[in-house]
Amino acid sequence: MNHPAARTRRAAQAPPPLPAFVPPMLAQPGAPFDSDDHLFEVKWDGTRMLVFRDASGCRLLNRHGAHRTTQYPEFAGLTQLPVGTILDGEMIVLQQGQPDFGRLLSRDLACQPLKIQLLARSLPATYVAFDLLYARHRSLLSQPLHERRAQLRELVAALGQPQVVFCEGIVGAGRKFFREVCALGLEGVVAKRLDSGYRPGRRTRDWIKIKPLRQVRPAR
Repeated sequence: MNHPAARTRRAAQAPPPLPAFVPPMLAQPGAPFDSDDHLFEVKWDGTRMLVFRDASGCRLLNRHGAHRTTQYPEFAGLTQLPVGTILDGEMIVLQQGQPDFGRLLSRDLACQPLKIQLLARSLPATYVAFDLLYARHRSLLSQPLHERRAQLRELVAALGQPQVVFCEGIVGAGRKFFREVCALGLEGVVAKRLDSGYRPGRRTRDWIKIKPLRQVRPAR
């Protein structure tokens, strides 16, 4: 017999459910600068995507909370992440080594199952993970960025899937990094305070997006 006391114990031992959605942290615009207190990453030309891995499987949600799991079947392997994980990152499509937003958009807007499968083969996507928000149901939002990234690096390496990559960056020489990124024709740079927590839905100076003046595309 399933005794009420046993059910109570199991309920007490069960981890708390993941939130249904976490509004992604946003960046304020700024100019190039150097800082040993900041991490400088490439600003990828794609679409913001959060990964939720819970007991029911894996969900991909964009920055507005819209489901995009169906559009990217090649990421079914994300179910190998530990249950209770939430990742933040950017979904991109690479063409000749460069992110191609137009092709990414064709992936993101596809609805017909056959077209989705064809595009997944002809225009495979890459998920660039740059933050870890929950690990085994434990919130990391208050932890400093450098600690969250250290755990994320290990998680992506353990996952071992080539279409999921860790977003590398540099500390200190932000101006030089910005020039190099621009010379490669990339979208820009995001500077993040290494000691900053993750503030869902907030646009703060803890994250600063630095783009060439010629670029006026609205945020996604």
